[in-house]
Amino acid sequence: MKVKRKLLAALSSVVDRAIGPRAMAGERSVLAEIEASLARCTKGGKHDAGEEQVHEILFLVSNAPGSINFLSRRLSARLEAAGRGKDDAAALKALLLLHRLLRGGDRHFEQDLRGMWACGELRVDLAAARCGAWRNGFLLGYAAFLEERLGWAINQAGGLRPAKIPSAAAASPEWALYSLRKCQTFLDRAMDCLPENASAANPAMQSAFNIVVRESIRVYESFSDDVEAVIAAYPELDEPSKRSTVAIMRKACAQTPSLRDFYESYKRREVDVIGKSNLDYPYVRIVTAAEVASLEQRSRAPTLSRGGGNRGSSGDKEDSCAPFWKKLETTISMVWVEFDEGGGLEEAL
Repeated sequence: MKVKRKLLAALSSVVDRAIGPRAMAGERSVLAEIEASLARCTKGGKHDAGEEQVHEILFLVSNAPGSINFLSRRLSARLEAAGRGKDDAAALKALLLLHRLLRGGDRHFEQDLRGMWACGELRVDLAAARCGAWRNGFLLGYAAFLEERLGWAINQAGGLRPAKIPSAAAASPEWALYSLRKCQTFLDRAMDCLPENASAANPAMQSAFNIVVRESIRVYESFSDDVEAVIAAYPELDEPSKRSTVAIMRKACAQTPSLRDFYESYKRREVDVIGKSNLDYPYVRIVTAAEVASLEQRSRAPTLSRGGGNRGSSGDKEDSCAPFWKKLETTISMVWVEFDEGGGLEEAL
């Protein structure tokens, strides 16, 4: 038995020495292919990477465990290099590639990419990457949008939801309010991406902005549904949740008119470019100041104690505005009052 174990150990050692270099060489080959694909997707020119190139990178990463780290570092390096050289085209194509990888990968790839961003391996903040002198304002807005987008996940229905929300707690008031605040931030970031001169946008910019608009529509639909649910449950909310709801509605009062104009602007641009709109734009319900004032009034309404409670001191009674706080006394009269036939009154003891 000892001889057999020794023979197996020796055989295993020989196999490891034979396979190890080949495995390392194979890994280096995959990383080289990923690097070459990144170069093709972000090289000069106005057109962005095609679907075939995006799927090629996803395929290479899925077949090389750990290569997501390499991909994240190389994408970050290309953005930083574009910043130093003020190469708007290369920076835009690198950002757009990241966005399309987020949308095209499976759930595990998406989680891994968000993990790389959370730990700092993936960096998309152009302002922090020595890129403060960008000539194209769209790039800064798009980079800020992707910073927010990396905190969202695609659910089974194909919609977007904040990645932080546990599935089991999604319906709780606390998480519903958190989701509403995240939706408002997402929509703000999307509106910041509106190009100053949309008609002069190159194909890569048009592709990026089209994805932003599509995703913002899905997020607004979720926001609209959640607002209705929270307002319906408002009487049962605790006081901190009521105050948060009022703050969200106050922001919506300023945001929803801008969001409607944002969609109308892009719809007109679509019609000018392709002759018709190919997006299913939502109906944006404008939140009014009257609605906000009504909620604020409801949140300030006094809550009356059911058991009477402690009436407090006499000084507190005088300052109280609660109705009928004073003790009322009544007496019973022993006098009977009768109506005579002529409509007069007479008293009877």
